[in-house]
Amino acid sequence: MYNDSKPVKPYLNMKDLKNLYLEHQTRVTDNVPEIKHSDLWSEQVSFMADEHPFKSPAVFFGYRVLSAEDQGEKIQELRLQVDVYLFYETFADTAKGSKKQQKALDFLDLLTKINACFHATFGNYYSNMRRTGFNPVETGGAGILYVQRYELIMTDDSASVLYENLKFEQMEMEVIREEVPPVGNQSGLYGTIEV
Repeated sequence: MYNDSKPVKPYLNMKDLKNLYLEHQTRVTDNVPEIKHSDLWSEQVSFMADEHPFKSPAVFFGYRVLSAEDQGEKIQELRLQVDVYLFYETFADTAKGSKKQQKALDFLDLLTKINACFHATFGNYYSNMRRTGFNPVETGGAGILYVQRYELIMTDDSASVLYENLKFEQMEMEVIREEVPPVGNQSGLYGTIEV
């Protein structure tokens, strides 16, 4: 597992969301060799017949912004939620005394290993990552699906890509003064009010 002993500044740029995903993906696949597939979450498990086939155990990542604080010049500091789904396809039963109980319980070991990859860690594209919860997700099929939720802080400068500070000394400006005629009851819709 990673040794994350020093904090890092939260200067991940949202335009680097691709790099964040790839770093998360690499962190799991390098440290949990049992994982056979990883992808962005798009409810693949609910539509397995319609999706591209994938091997199990599989990990899926979902990202969403929880809050944003403006920092100026089109930059925001974001609190980002990362949902890490673990899908484990098995007909094995976790019940005591079942024939393949240990195979089914391996799922819980994988949840623990995935949490070790992320909780209280930082990387090149994220910082201050911590688990905030987890829960089962109904699959409707022969598989176990849990989601572990994490939060991290990052800087989003994706809107500043087109933003440039203009120097006013390079601009020419002309001021024209005009008399604006008073606006009155030209339509005749309103009667005159006497005071």
